[in-house]
Amino acid sequence: KAQKALEKLGVVVMCDTLVTNVCEDGVFIGSEFISASTVIWAAGNQASPLLAKLNMPCDRQGRVIVEPDLSIAGYDNIFVIGDAASCKGKDGKPLFGLAPVAKQQGIHVAKIIKNNIPKNARKPFRYFDKGSLATIGKGKAVGVIGKVQLSGFIAWLAWSFIHILYLMGFTNRILVLVQWLYSFLTGRRKVQLIVRPVDKEHLKF
Repeated sequence: KAQKALEKLGVVVMCDTLVTNVCEDGVFIGSEFISASTVIWAAGNQASPLLAKLNMPCDRQGRVIVEPDLSIAGYDNIFVIGDAASCKGKDGKPLFGLAPVAKQQGIHVAKIIKNNIPKNARKPFRYFDKGSLATIGKGKAVGVIGKVQLSGFIAWLAWSFIHILYLMGFTNRILVLVQWLYSFLTGRRKVQLIVRPVDKEHLKF
């Protein structure tokens, strides 16, 4: 669904391809060269180099491998959470470095610190997956909540509602809601996003 929506906007989606080199003139996909004056890289980021200075075991991304209670080996009173921590989920795979994971980890560690729970009495951290939603344009989104898959306008409404729900403060929620309604109804907004196919004639200066 996301790929089809992007292709309607004129985006060429290339799956199962490996970028082998990035230079000032473009990128190489294997031996194929794609000329580009602007390249935006948004994947494969390494963890903060500060973590390497801890001299603790790290995974391939440079994240510190933590104990089940989110402490680090040999130090019961030092915790690492969020995208700096390599923490395994129920399936044995490392959890993603996303805000929902970090938020739940923060609550887990805060309870341990507040109640001064000793190492042998701590419960292991268990992430509760509430689902994932991502917007891909005006009135378009995709999402997975449990076994339910959403797409299109309904997914976009769900994304908008949840996004506003988790904002801090009632005033912020109302402000964002009004701004979004204005942008949706008028098509005007301060942030410039491509929401429809681009006419190449309009790109000429």
